[in-house]
This record gives sequence, C-alpha cells and structure tokens, in this order.
Amino acid sequence: MRVLLADDHALVRQCLRMCLEGVPNIEVVAEAADGVEALDRVRALAPDAVLMDISMPGLSGIEVTRKLVAERTSTRVVALSMHNERELVMASFQSGAVGYVVKSAAYDELVRALDVVASGGLYVSPSVAGFVMDQWIRPAPSSPLSRREREVLRAIAEGGHTKAIADDLGVSDKTVHAIRAKLMRKLHVNSVAELTKCAIRLGLSALE
Repeated sequence: MRVLLADDHALVRQCLRMCLEGVPNIEVVAEAADGVEALDRVRALAPDAVLMDISMPGLSGIEVTRKLVAERTSTRVVALSMHNERELVMASFQSGAVGYVVKSAAYDELVRALDVVASGGLYVSPSVAGFVMDQWIRPAPSSPLSRREREVLRAIAEGGHTKAIADDLGVSDKTVHAIRAKLMRKLHVNSVAELTKCAIRLGLSALE
C-alpha cells in the first residue's frame, strides 16, 4: 500500500513515517506540508491512501478530500485529526473520507485503519464511532449545515460584518443574526472567533 502523509507539522510527519516504515506492505511515498501540496502530490503520484490532517493551511484536509472525490481519484483518504467533535467527524466522511483516526490513537490503531481501508472498508476511531453509528441509525440531513448556514459561516470567517453579509446574501440583518445564533448552537461555540475556527476545520475557509 503506497501512502502519502499530509500534515502541516514536520514532527508529526516524521513520527508517522517512522511508525509506518517497519510495517510490511506499506510504503510511504511522499509527504505534504499543506493542502495545496497534498492535492498536487496525489495527482502526481496516485498513492493508494492519504493520511490527511483536517486542519492545514492553504486548503483544509476536508476541502482536499472533496476535490479528490470530485476528480474521481482512486486514492482513499483517512482523516487524521486531534479533534473529535461530531461536526468535524461527519464533515470528513461527508467530504469522502473512508477513515477517521484521532491523533491520540495508538500506533496499532493507525496500522489497523490502513489495513481496513486497503481492503475496501471504512475505519472509525472508537472514540468517535458513536457519532457515526448515531448518524447511520438516525440519519441527519445530507449536510450538518444548510446551504445558507454554510454561506453565513464562510462570510463570518472571512471577516464580514452583519450588514455586509446581509447585503451580499440578499437577506435582512435580522436573518443574519438569527443564522449566526443557530450556528453557535449547532457547533457548540460561543464567539465569532470560535465560529471562524469551525469554518476552517470544515473546509469553508482557508484563513488561519
């Protein structure tokens, strides 16, 4: 199995490489330090799998995954993240990832995830498996956020003020306030700064 490592922290990539180099039938073919580089290297090398960090500069791992799926690449994406929030887990799978591994996982879990993905399966870290099972048993809408909510969240992350957002979207200031309040409830945050971080993690903005 030819694997690409995509993470914006060099130390994380080096540790992942060291972990995987001794595993039979796994070859680390390249590394990428940001989303744009990850996309370019997948296109050039066509690895079997990518261990893809969700939060990277340039393009988030979620956005890179969406692009790869749209291009119908055969490369399978395993999301790798320090985050275990429900919204991020579901956004990763909805973007096209076939695995989700938290960075607190042990070495053997990482290898098991790659084995499962290599055989055509789907892998979910036990610590977040409940989210996915709940989604399967009680399906939610196709996206955790509506189209309008995603538009407002993106605009907020890019520094838009209420009136400017309302004018751009053709809605009232009151509507923007209501959507922002709903976003905070859905994403379990309490400030615009936290909304911006959620937008980045969900691939709606590349701002850091």
